[in-house]
Amino acid sequence: MSAAPTSPGAPQGSTRELLTLAGPLMLSNLAYTAVGFTDTLLMGRLGVVEVGAVGFANICLLTLVLLFRGSLNTASTFVARALGAGDAAGVRRWASVFLGSALVGVPLALVGPLLLDGLFALLRPEPGITAVARTYTHIRVWEIPVLLLGSAALSVMVGLGNTRTPMRLAWLVVVVNAALAVLFIFGLGWGVAGAAWAAVIAVTLQNGLALGLLGHLHGPRFGPFRLARPTRGELGSLARVSLPAGVTELADVSAFTAFQGVLSRLGPTELAASQIALQLASLGFLPAFALASATGSLLSRALGAGRPEVATRIGWRGTGLAAAFMGVLGVLFLTLPRPLIGLFSRSPEVLAVGTSVLAVMAAYQILDGVAIVLGGALGGAGDTRFRLIVTLTGAWLVMVLGASWLAPRYGVTGAWGAALAFITLAAVAYVLRFASGRWRSVRL
Repeated sequence: MSAAPTSPGAPQGSTRELLTLAGPLMLSNLAYTAVGFTDTLLMGRLGVVEVGAVGFANICLLTLVLLFRGSLNTASTFVARALGAGDAAGVRRWASVFLGSALVGVPLALVGPLLLDGLFALLRPEPGITAVARTYTHIRVWEIPVLLLGSAALSVMVGLGNTRTPMRLAWLVVVVNAALAVLFIFGLGWGVAGAAWAAVIAVTLQNGLALGLLGHLHGPRFGPFRLARPTRGELGSLARVSLPAGVTELADVSAFTAFQGVLSRLGPTELAASQIALQLASLGFLPAFALASATGSLLSRALGAGRPEVATRIGWRGTGLAAAFMGVLGVLFLTLPRPLIGLFSRSPEVLAVGTSVLAVMAAYQILDGVAIVLGGALGGAGDTRFRLIVTLTGAWLVMVLGASWLAPRYGVTGAWGAALAFITLAAVAYVLRFASGRWRSVRL
């Protein structure tokens, strides 16, 4: 999949080019943060248990879909590589393969409630939290089929350099979810179930439109995108690149789900404070994920165009931008913890616990930015197996086992200290890997 450097799809590797692609993605992720803020604020009006339980439920839902969604999100890597090489037929083919693979969402939705109940039984949160989370998740599973199809379509758009359409669709979710949630939760008195149905409708609308707009906007240039079955050779590529990426996402979030289970056993106050702190931290890590997506897409295009030196420059520039942004957020966490936590809860206990959690989060903001963006850069190069090794080692052995040992002794601060150790390990490992240049020779 190599081509001459003169390919019209070849990026230049400038900061402006990176920010042009990443900017709409940052706004997209800010929209997802706004959805989380809205749900947390509304649940806060219902009670402390509801705040923690809905946040816990969302992590469990992510655990259910991330193997598949993480694999499908590598569509941007394959499409961007073909685009950089000037291979229009390759763009169309890979887009169709990933759309066809997204049909796995249908059986997943059918068995989802059973899998979620098994996860709740394994994690053993408090009974009140389990009851609320079960109500919420058993409704949300019905969005999974269109969610996966839409995820594939959105990833193809990112690979093609179109990040404005995903941004507009993300903000559509904010508006629709907020309006319906207020109506369903308070107007109709549906409580937590109302929040779930509002999310299902908003997410289904977003991803359904993404699927239609992919063909409408990009079909004239690349031809029709159909649901295609992968060939044996394509299955090999998916196994080498996409499957490890999906397993990495699953391992990462399932480890965090287990971490949340540790927090939930400390009590509703600790869980609620941690969920609020996470919503605040998402102001940093979701834009960093946007930079990671943009970095990975541009890096893959540069490799497709035969420009590894440009790919290297893209990776380091994206990392520097993320570290600078998240460093500012870390300062805010240290200087304004109580006002920030107070936006969500006035409970003295939640304020006290949340302040200590934000202090630990402040310590790892820069490292988190480095790990997120360089992880995205390695993913864009197809070096997904290295990311999988780091995640399995760090997330489970360091964060989960560390939190399980530290939480009973040092409480919620000890648990988050284990998360700090994992993020430090990941950042150092990705810096060393990217600096080595071994990712340049990875074959898709």
